[in-house]
Amino acid sequence: MTSPYKIPAHEESPNKIWAVIEIPKDTNVKYEYEPKFDLFKYDRSLLSAMVYPASYGFIPNTLCEDKDALDVLVYNAMPIQTGTIVECRVLGVLDMIDDGYRDYKILTVPISHIKNYKSLDDIDPAFLNICKNFFSHYKDLINKKVVVHDWHGIEEAKKVISESYLQ
Repeated sequence: MTSPYKIPAHEESPNKIWAVIEIPKDTNVKYEYEPKFDLFKYDRSLLSAMVYPASYGFIPNTLCEDKDALDVLVYNAMPIQTGTIVECRVLGVLDMIDDGYRDYKILTVPISHIKNYKSLDDIDPAFLNICKNFFSHYKDLINKKVVVHDWHGIEEAKKVISESYLQ
């Protein structure tokens, strides 16, 4: 079995990517892939009344400034379960700094989604604001500093993805 971290880039990357889900939408439980055991481990529960606004995970075969794989949000009405791999279309990127490191969040939508989302303009602005609010405050009660900047479109997201792939 191939480690989820080592799944090759999607053949149409950076327009389409593979997303490995760690955290289903609408939960406050944080799971992380643990390569030592090739399983997803319980990391913690958020110490707030907040829940993840979208299913959340990583793009395989990437590495970012924070020494983790590139983070991904999968915009979908229903939660996607931990450990699922999802073929996604890239829509944009949220620029932020978490604990002193640049920590981009790539926004995607499943290729199989019933609606044909093509850009951030197709996403409900309330959802984009909810994400900014969530990431601005989800670590407040553990005294970690997060600075959320703004959403950027597809071209910036594709640049971030391309620069994050391992060679």
